[in-house]
Amino acid sequence: MPGLKNTSGHEIDLPGAKVGEVCVRFAPEPSGYLHIGHAKAALLNQYFADRYKGRLLVRFDDTNPSKESSEFVENVLKDIETLGVKYDAVTYTSDYFPKLMEMAECLIKQGKAYVDDTPKDKMNTERRDGVESKCRNSTVEENLLLWSEMVNGTKRGTQCCVRGKLDMQDPNKSLRDPVYYRCNPDPHHRVGSKYKVYPTYDFACPFVDALQGVTHALRSSEYHDRNAQYYRILQDMGLRRVEPYEFSRLNMVYTVLSKRTLRWFVQNKKVEDWTDARFPTIQGVLRRGLKVEALIQFILEQGASKNLNLMEWDKLWTINKKIIDPACGRHTAVLKDKSVPLTLTNGPANLARVC
Repeated sequence: MPGLKNTSGHEIDLPGAKVGEVCVRFAPEPSGYLHIGHAKAALLNQYFADRYKGRLLVRFDDTNPSKESSEFVENVLKDIETLGVKYDAVTYTSDYFPKLMEMAECLIKQGKAYVDDTPKDKMNTERRDGVESKCRNSTVEENLLLWSEMVNGTKRGTQCCVRGKLDMQDPNKSLRDPVYYRCNPDPHHRVGSKYKVYPTYDFACPFVDALQGVTHALRSSEYHDRNAQYYRILQDMGLRRVEPYEFSRLNMVYTVLSKRTLRWFVQNKKVEDWTDARFPTIQGVLRRGLKVEALIQFILEQGASKNLNLMEWDKLWTINKKIIDPACGRHTAVLKDKSVPLTLTNGPANLARVC
C-alpha cells in the first residue's frame, strides 16, 4: 500500500511503534455486513501492519448474541478477502469468555467492581448526574452472591449487571462506573446456551487486546472520550498498556452507516438484503458497479487523519470512472423507427451507408 499522509503531507506514524513488534487488530462485531466505513478501518490496520512488518489479527467481537450470527461472520470474511486484506489469524472474543468471567469475579473480590440491580433508566440518570448507586458499597460477599445468580441466569440474576467501580464524579462520563457484564438468555452463534452472562465491549476489548499482544488499537475518533476508560480498565485488571490510535470516521453525504438502521431496512423488507445496490455495504456498492480498486484508492486518499470530513459520493465515482474508462467500449445507437435520412457532401470516401 502507498504511504498514508497527514494534512501536512508527512507520512503518519504510530506512537511508540517499532518495526517487527507492532500488532494491530481489525475487530468488527458480527451483527451485519461490512460497510465502506469498516473498509477504512480494515485497510488502515493492514497498512500499519505492513509498514512496521507487524501482525494483523481479525477478531470478531461477538459479545451480543441477540444481534450476531454465523451469516455475518462468513460475509465479513468474504468482504475482507474482497478488499485484499491479508491477516495473520482469525479470532473471537468468545474464545476468551472463561477468562473474562474469571477477571470479572477477580475485580469483584478486589472491590473494583460491584453488582447493581438498579433499573436501566434510573442508572442512566444517576450516571448523568454523578449519583452513586445504592449498590456501590455492597460487601464483596453480597456482590459474589448476585454474580452467581447472574452466571446461572436466574430471575434475580437477570435483574442485575456488573459495573466497574471507577469515579462517579469524573467529568468524563465514560468513567462513571461503566457496565462490565449483562445477562442475556439468547443463544450465542458459536457457544450456544452455555453462558447466561456476556461482557460489554468496554470490558472485553481492553482485556482481549492485552492478552492477544495488540500494541496499537486503531479506533475511530468517536471513541476519543473513552480512551481514559480504556486505560483505567487495563490498569484495574493489572494488564499491560495498549495504545489506542484514533482516525476519523468515514462519513458520506446523505448516507446511513449505522448498522442498527441498516438492519431495520433488512428486517422490515424495505430492501432485498444487505447486498442491495442502494446500501453502503461493500457488497452493495460493488453490486452497483464500483470497482474494488476505486474503493481502496478512495479510502487511502483519506489517510489516517483525525480531521472529520463529510465526503461526497461524486469523488468516489470519479475515481471509479478513471479506472473503468480504459476498458469500456463506446457505442452510439439510433432507434431505427426514429431515424431520418442525412446527406453528407464532401465526406470520407469510405463512409458506409447505414439504413
